[in-house]
Amino acid sequence: MEYWDLSPSFSGTGYLHRLDGRVKTVVLLFAVVVVSVLTRWFLVAGIMLATLALLCSLRLPLRKLFLRLLVPFGVAWLVLISLLFSTGNTVVETVTFWHLSLPVYREGAQLGLVIMLRILTAVSLAMLLALSTPMAEILATLRLLKVPGLIVDLADMIHRYAFSLAEMAATMRKAQRVRGGEGLPWYRQARDLGMVAGNLLIKSFDRSVRIYKAMLARGYDEDTGAPAYYTHHIPAKDLLAGVPAVLALVAVLITNFVMTWRGWP
Repeated sequence: MEYWDLSPSFSGTGYLHRLDGRVKTVVLLFAVVVVSVLTRWFLVAGIMLATLALLCSLRLPLRKLFLRLLVPFGVAWLVLISLLFSTGNTVVETVTFWHLSLPVYREGAQLGLVIMLRILTAVSLAMLLALSTPMAEILATLRLLKVPGLIVDLADMIHRYAFSLAEMAATMRKAQRVRGGEGLPWYRQARDLGMVAGNLLIKSFDRSVRIYKAMLARGYDEDTGAPAYYTHHIPAKDLLAGVPAVLALVAVLITNFVMTWRGWP
């Protein structure tokens, strides 16, 4: 459950916590879009280092931040390894496993490095937004950006019930351990974990149906406009922080385009 312990960290008093939620949401979402189209690894790495520096400025426990990045880091490495052996024409090395020889391609290494950095940077940006901004401000900004109401409502429901589902899963797992599920062979533990996941999926589906019926009974309509969350303009000092950040991201995007157009390495 340590993975979820950072959820209330937006209540801090640092500069990022005090910054207007509309500015943070727009800048960080735009940064995710920029990162997803960059093709030069050092540009992506630069944004990632800046993001990690901002995460450290929140003064959060480094161990828990590491746990948050552990899963996407593992996925990114799988992508890198798969591309190393499957994409490209220029063989730079051959890796031998027993009687099996796998060629390592230069193009696959370059593409895999970029994609790996993209994944880690996008997750870090999303984490920075979630840890410094209340979910209500993020959703209100998405509505201002004309994101479809159904998507915003789904995001709200996922955020609201993800923690209760995690707590339910932990309770079911503890019940298994109390009944002698701790010390069993690995295949028995894997089966027990699969049973927990299956039961949790069924309970989640049943609960979602009940919640949706309750919402319909209370007059829910996805096309109904939500009341305005923000009743004031963005402070000038927050705009002075957001506009240069957007311009810097645009400059990075232009630099990447120019380098690609000119064929620079």
